Amino acid sequence: MLPLDESQVVWQLDNQFLREIIATVLTLATRSWSDVLRKGEITASSTENDIAGWLGKRMIAIKNQEFGCDALFRIEEESGTRSIDEPGKPDGRIDIKIIYSFVEAEYFGIECKRVNDKGNDLAKKYVNKGLMRFVTGKYSPGHDWMAMIGFVVDGKPVQSIERICGFLAITQRRTHLKRDWVQETTFGNHQHVYSTCHQQRGKVSLITILHLFLTIEPSKDLMEQSEGRYRTAIQQTE
Repeated sequence: MLPLDESQVVWQLDNQFLREIIATVLTLATRSWSDVLRKGEITASSTENDIAGWLGKRMIAIKNQEFGCDALFRIEEESGTRSIDEPGKPDGRIDIKIIYSFVEAEYFGIECKRVNDKGNDLAKKYVNKGLMRFVTGKYSPGHDWMAMIGFVVDGKPVQSIERICGFLAITQRRTHLKRDWVQETTFGNHQHVYSTCHQQRGKVSLITILHLFLTIEPSKDLMEQSEGRYRTAIQQTE
């Protein structure tokens, strides 16, 4: 974890410093998630943007409470990014951007997606509309570390993760997967944190994408509605 006092840190953006930033951010995200769930600010039917918004808002609040003006990073939400092609204006908007440097191009990017165990649609979106934005360099061009957060909206993190792993396995050429899915333990004792390594377009060095999964337990009413829609769909195909 990072020290609270800025004066204790030498401003050298080496890999160890970035790892400390990442460890702090993961802890902040998991703590914030507990608060968001406890306050009932989201449900399993909430949109991806709403869930990410409440999470980001709470992360900022806790950061300000604990670090104050001595914080070594700041948090931006829905922040513009320039791709590897360096267009004249931002061509992407990442869900959460952790700014830890005076250099605008240096940040720790986090993209968020809903996931579940109901078919492969959300698993495909997680990869195609999330992970691939890092692989193509639309987000975090030339960076070593970046992250995906999967909001598990059906209370089944293990099954949801298995669906994403399965889709990655059959798209590894397109995603330029160089190191398969492994559990990540170097940033603290967090549940459901994994990593993959990829070749980013136009870059020689590999990128590491962290995958953090945060679970929403669906309400009984929502589970009954979902099960009802599933039974209706099955009956229509019989």
